[in-house]
Amino acid sequence: IAINDNVDTLHSENEMMVFKNVFNDWYARDCSKKIKAVFKAKGQSGKPLTTIPPYGYKKSEADKNVWEVDEEAAEVVRRIFQLCIDGYGPTQIARILTEDKVLTPTALAEMKKSGNIICAKPYRWAQRTIADLLEKLEYIGHTVNFRTKTKSYKSKKRIINSKTDWQKSQMHNISHQLNKANWQIPFF
Repeated sequence: IAINDNVDTLHSENEMMVFKNVFNDWYARDCSKKIKAVFKAKGQSGKPLTTIPPYGYKKSEADKNVWEVDEEAAEVVRRIFQLCIDGYGPTQIARILTEDKVLTPTALAEMKKSGNIICAKPYRWAQRTIADLLEKLEYIGHTVNFRTKTKSYKSKKRIINSKTDWQKSQMHNISHQLNKANWQIPFF
């Protein structure tokens, strides 16, 4: 209902208001279906749907659908994978990075965006951050889409899809080679 519809629910009744609500609901549902179809087609084509690339990547200046290696963060990612290969767990890796005063992903993003760091603990790595990073398929060359979904266009709550419903595709712009013979680091 728009202001120019002159609907005053406090002082009068408007029989047409019910029909307008139904038509507005149909319109919103139709728009939602069309937007979902566009995102589904984009995701199935292998283009990343996320607006923020994973730590260690950045969007290409030339094409926003292409990720490039962010060398500053990539060094940290390589180090995390090497520490994991050396037998350290996520908690130990987080402690090592904290002690070495390595900027967290949030602090690095703040510094690159505004030039200063505003988070309270810029060097405090969490075990969960390390574990999530080690589980990301993007570091072995995959684009992963459809990790979550919504139940309805009326709800903003995200539902986690099962891993079998994820859309995985090979990144074509970045070369990732995992050498299983000598377990070289799979990132870049």
